[in-house]
Amino acid sequence: MGGLTVVPDCLIDDIVVSETSMLLLPGADTWNDPRHEAILEKADELLAAGATVCTICGATAALANYGLLDKRPHTSNGKGFLEMVSPGYKGQSFYVDKPSVADNNLITAGSAGALLWAKQIIAHLEVFQSDTLEAWYEYFRTGEPEYFFALMQTLPSADKN
Repeated sequence: MGGLTVVPDCLIDDIVVSETSMLLLPGADTWNDPRHEAILEKADELLAAGATVCTICGATAALANYGLLDKRPHTSNGKGFLEMVSPGYKGQSFYVDKPSVADNNLITAGSAGALLWAKQIIAHLEVFQSDTLEAWYEYFRTGEPEYFFALMQTLPSADKN
């Protein structure tokens, strides 16, 4: 979307399937195109292996249509969206009406949940300690400078020997 050119780092067949793998599928309105079936198969394989799959906006529709949301807590762009765009969707009873939902190794979000989605991905990857992550999230959520300073105070010092 938006004319962005994306150059993949590897082919779908080259994606390593292990518990430490993570696949992020961005939003778009083209996910139900049959040409995406190979990456959806890989997402299914990754989830089955315990790897993490993260989808946002239109990518949630692709997982829904492929059956990957039938028995797992998930979210998307509001109640009714997945039924509207994914004829194969059968996970209505697992739908959670929140901006982003993390269920073990599946992290889903609607388009309005991008910041919370990023926070859940960062938490899953254990990039920051919890106090650093909270300060990061609050700063970007509110724009309040107090959280920026809190964030800076929680980061490890570069002066350590």
